[in-house]
Amino acid sequence: MATAESSFNKNFWLAVFSLVGTTIGAGIFSLPYAFFKAGFIVGFLELIILLAVVLLIQLIIGEIALRTSGKKRFVSYAEEYLGRKWKLFAAFSTLLGGVGVLLVYMILAGRFLASLFSLDAFTGSIIFFVIWFLVILSKPRLFGRAELFFGLSVASLIVALLVFNFIHINPDNFRGLNFTNLLLPYGVILFAISGFYVIPEMEDILGTEKLKLKRAIFYGTLISPVLYLIFIVIVLGVSGSLTSPDAIFGFAQALNSKIILIIGSLLGLLAVSQASLSYGIYIKETLWYDLGLNKWAAWLLTGVVPLGLFIFGIRDLVAVISIVGALFFGFQTVVVLLIHKKSKTSEIKPAYEINLPNFTYYAIGSFAVLGAVLEIWYNIV
Repeated sequence: MATAESSFNKNFWLAVFSLVGTTIGAGIFSLPYAFFKAGFIVGFLELIILLAVVLLIQLIIGEIALRTSGKKRFVSYAEEYLGRKWKLFAAFSTLLGGVGVLLVYMILAGRFLASLFSLDAFTGSIIFFVIWFLVILSKPRLFGRAELFFGLSVASLIVALLVFNFIHINPDNFRGLNFTNLLLPYGVILFAISGFYVIPEMEDILGTEKLKLKRAIFYGTLISPVLYLIFIVIVLGVSGSLTSPDAIFGFAQALNSKIILIIGSLLGLLAVSQASLSYGIYIKETLWYDLGLNKWAAWLLTGVVPLGLFIFGIRDLVAVISIVGALFFGFQTVVVLLIHKKSKTSEIKPAYEINLPNFTYYAIGSFAVLGAVLEIWYNIV
């Protein structure tokens, strides 16, 4: 009995941290800047509201996964329940978001490598890309365990930053408000807290313990924002007006500490490396399995498109994160809600159900689409 319970606990926490480890990526580093520009209170309220919506959507995806036989991904769900046209739309939104996400990882990783090895940021990004591109050619068989390791490592480093820098926090840095930047945190927060694509993997990790998927999603969704808030309080509280779009450089400047710059850059590189590998493999497999490209073509497309955008000068970190977060969430949410309604006809009884009145589907879908439109308007117009 003890052995079975121990095994269950291990799988449960592997599932939880597969979500945590994948979610904590590039988004965390732009959150302090977004909160600084809009005001801490504005950012905090947006985080609470968006967290509730994202948690609901991720629980819905969990139910869809439980209702669907076989090992499938988001694009396959769209084809099975909505047909080929929606499959293509889902694939388009997944790939569009994926390109943006991978571009963000390139930008950030280059900055972190540059600070660690005295490189320029462009060269750092290219070095990171080459290593990442080669690694995703073959899928590492460490999913779940790798996320657990990286998730715990990042959490430990964030807590260490809090413990050693708490006395430097200035409460005055949390008092500003700027309603002209009201929309800035929206896309950044969504980018940072959404982990849609990893939910089916969580079901696989749990094996026969399907009843625990709901709780695993709940824990996995909530742990990341708690860590984010700690990180925001540390960085914004210490950095104030020096808060930078990548958090680390302004933070190190405020403390006048080379050690903080090195530790922060290592934290950043750790988080970005893990998330970029998980996401790169997901995009490659979407092109390969769901859209029918051969392995080599899928691999090349996964890397060449974000590399091309980077080389042609699309490197504004906060703008890219904001637009990608809002667009990706908007597109994916609409499709997820449609799939959820259709999946209710499945003969497979899931371990849990999310039952919503019809108006809730329209309200959430409208909210997601409007948010995407406003975020594009804010960043481009």
